Amino acid sequence: MHTKIYQIKSALLYLVCLSFFLTGCNSKLDYTIETTLNPNQIAPLTAMLNITSEVPVQASIKVLGDIPVEQSFEESNTSLNIPVLGLYPNKLNKVEVTLNYDGGKQVEMIEIQTSEVPSFFPEIGINKIEKEKMEPGMHALDIHFANFGKFRSVPIIFDDNGQIRWYLDLSFHKAMAGPFQKVKNGNILVAGRNTIYELDMIGKLLNITEINSNYGIHHDVLELPNGDLLLCVGTRDAYIESGGEIILSDSDFMIHFDRKQSKVIKEWDLAKHLDVDRRVSINQAQNVFTNGDWLHMNSLEFDERDSTIIVSGRNQGLIKVTWDDKLKWIMSPKKNWGKSGRKGKGYDTKPYLLTAINQEGKPYNKDIQNGIKSAEDFDFPWGPHAPYLMPNGNIIVFDNGPYRNYGNDNKYSRAVEYQVNEKNKTFKQVWEYGKARGFDFFSGIVSDVDLLPEAKNILVTSGFISPRNVHRAKVVEVSTENNKEVFEATIFFKNVNRDLNKPGWGQSDVLYRSERMELKF
Repeated sequence: MHTKIYQIKSALLYLVCLSFFLTGCNSKLDYTIETTLNPNQIAPLTAMLNITSEVPVQASIKVLGDIPVEQSFEESNTSLNIPVLGLYPNKLNKVEVTLNYDGGKQVEMIEIQTSEVPSFFPEIGINKIEKEKMEPGMHALDIHFANFGKFRSVPIIFDDNGQIRWYLDLSFHKAMAGPFQKVKNGNILVAGRNTIYELDMIGKLLNITEINSNYGIHHDVLELPNGDLLLCVGTRDAYIESGGEIILSDSDFMIHFDRKQSKVIKEWDLAKHLDVDRRVSINQAQNVFTNGDWLHMNSLEFDERDSTIIVSGRNQGLIKVTWDDKLKWIMSPKKNWGKSGRKGKGYDTKPYLLTAINQEGKPYNKDIQNGIKSAEDFDFPWGPHAPYLMPNGNIIVFDNGPYRNYGNDNKYSRAVEYQVNEKNKTFKQVWEYGKARGFDFFSGIVSDVDLLPEAKNILVTSGFISPRNVHRAKVVEVSTENNKEVFEATIFFKNVNRDLNKPGWGQSDVLYRSERMELKF
């Protein structure tokens, strides 16, 4: 902890009042500013200013540099705690502090020295930037670093120059914690297997919630309009019958978690609605039921218009279920769908499969409906992630593209937008980005896509690209008007803490998602 105290003394009264016309000063302001770097020990590029004065003051701060970070605070008091975000690493930062009070204002320049970022952090390259066409804010990475089989989660925010300006070291959890997101109250929310953490932007731990140990959170936590949470989970005692065997399944339940009461109040069993024995191809690696992971649910989206939930299952496609637990539709190649249920004795799933139609409203041929072939202007989402509901009701999703058309030759990833007609059980493709970039944009796992509300652009994250041994990720902001990039960054992973003799999960850095985010408290 670094502490420095600044105080205006009576000998400076003449100089302060000499600047009356610039500051409005008509009397002496006695105050102190005490600076504490990284006050909660997990956010090294933040600080807390403890300001005391004899009269009430309002404070605003500005971290100076090529891309300043500034924020004003409404509270007026004789004692203020003012957070500072956006310090540059390994630098003696200059921070301008402005104190407004009845009768004038005082401007003070303070200095805060920071340390280097950890050596395992990625290098960030800015490939393209057209600031006037971009969504405001900085670039937040939900990033998880190799840690010899157990991830070390350290979300990062970087600026338009590729400079890291904030990060949160979640290694105290000793496992993967995420997804990193800012919820409606301005706080940060992340989750481990059985624990939900809520923190502020300077790393203060505000709330720790343990969920029922029968559930294990996996991949997504979604905030509902009322502040409650929808969680992707697995359970300890859920089995499926597959290939004549009884197998413990994973990641195939959703739960509604009441944050105020800290308890689970509803659950959905996705196996009730899907064919748990569906194998798209005998040789398709993604459908080997490792530990019963037949669905691999990875993200949720809530449709407030009718209280339905869109579920992304990497191994089965997208589905939509109602709040009262009824199946609405399945968006997936039509091949090999049978009866629903954990023992395959439920209802026929085929009537719920959406039919793909072209721009004239005509269905594609059987090979395309079954996913054996792709059309020039249409394909299904293969191994999808991160469905996002657009204001017009369309769905955008990251189509990872592993084993596209049941093979290993047609490898590309893309963001894609679909329009669904629920009455007719049809859907069509209306927009895509990324296909033309081919293998150099291909990410077989993780990744993300979002609508940026002000610019109306699409933010696309290809989170795990590894052609020719150059392991990296891409964050791209795309204009939907002309499909041109207005921003692109490359995240070059280092994979420092890995065991090459034990490849797999937790042995490589991954970028799960990214967001455009204002760096403010």
